[in-house]
Amino acid sequence: MILRAILVMIFSLFFLAACESENKSITQKNDMPQKQTELTEKEMDSVELLLNEINEKAKLGLVEECEFSALDSTIDQVKSQWGEPDKVDTAGSGYYAVYEKLGITFGYNENGQIFDVRSYSADLQTITFEWIKKSFGDPVQQTEFKDDNIYIYQVNEHIQLKFIISKESKVVDHISVFNQKKTNLEKENYYLEIKGKSNQLSPTAWERMLKWREQIVHFSKGHDNVFVNGPNKKMVALTFDDGPDSEVTSAVIDILEEYDVIGNFFFVGNNVKKYPEVVKKAFENGHLVLNHTYNHIDLTQIGNGELRAEIEKTEAAIELIIGKKPAMIRPPFGETDDQVVSISKEAGYSIVLWSIDTLDWSQKEASNIVKNVVENVRNGDIILMHTTLEQSETLKALPMMIEELQKRNIEMVGLDTLLDVEPYK
Repeated sequence: MILRAILVMIFSLFFLAACESENKSITQKNDMPQKQTELTEKEMDSVELLLNEINEKAKLGLVEECEFSALDSTIDQVKSQWGEPDKVDTAGSGYYAVYEKLGITFGYNENGQIFDVRSYSADLQTITFEWIKKSFGDPVQQTEFKDDNIYIYQVNEHIQLKFIISKESKVVDHISVFNQKKTNLEKENYYLEIKGKSNQLSPTAWERMLKWREQIVHFSKGHDNVFVNGPNKKMVALTFDDGPDSEVTSAVIDILEEYDVIGNFFFVGNNVKKYPEVVKKAFENGHLVLNHTYNHIDLTQIGNGELRAEIEKTEAAIELIIGKKPAMIRPPFGETDDQVVSISKEAGYSIVLWSIDTLDWSQKEASNIVKNVVENVRNGDIILMHTTLEQSETLKALPMMIEELQKRNIEMVGLDTLLDVEPYK
């Protein structure tokens, strides 16, 4: 009996030691970095799964936890189920209904059709651009707006998926499922004739100009990145071509500053290199600095390689000064064809023409320049002027023009606001 008791005791001690050793081994394994790696892999799987769900929903015009689509829903349908939004903002040619508690915002056009569904879900804040690029590859377009970087992916023929990432936090703030076709509804239904006369043109030149105007308006109807005018809203854009120069451009900027009005400058690349301080002044004063080619030549008369060079050299010259690449171009003389449209679109550009020509390059009287605007102005007009040394009368006309437009409560805005198009890449 004594011997059995001793054996039982020895066995028990051995068993306890073995258990302790096993527990210690388990504890050591739990402390190993490998376990942390496994957790990270789970997080990776979770993010990849979320991105896959976002992509599949986007193809249908949807975001998570929202049954209303950018393909076929209306704001009236939303209101009938969700009630009135917390607020409605105006942006460009559309409206944005904000449902703050649900973390959803809808962009819709004049006809009430939803073209943009945005989600502000907290789950999105786990996503960085690195995860997005791993799942989707490189974006078709990258741009920025204020404190955000925007990465755009084309998920199907109609829908763009946009990831808006805060520059500060480096994670997704919100996503946008965007149907560009529906934003063009007003563009398709609201086209203006190009107005403006000059008593200095010969009958032949005038007939040629009238013919071009008719043709270019018709041409713009078939291209979603070609704009002659903005939407039917009480706003216009003042645009200035051919600068910068040593005097007139800077003086125009001063006048715009005095009246607190935004200007849109289509600069020639060759001149940008000559007068970088004027370009910088325009940008720092809140005006748009845009592309007017490098050598101011007819783009329809050159080959593809030279055309691309005209765009890219100007883009590079502007970026060197303001740190941004323009995303709007105005072809010299307004000459545009399918080749110009295709290459501009490929390079990430919208083509912006005009619906009122002041003809300040032809007639030299300020009164006639003003008359061309105030007698013809309509909602959504894009007004063409120039800033070269020959345009001293434009300097005299501009304050009178602005004062008259302000009397009529017509807002003078940037082309990005008027057209709801990004001004920079």
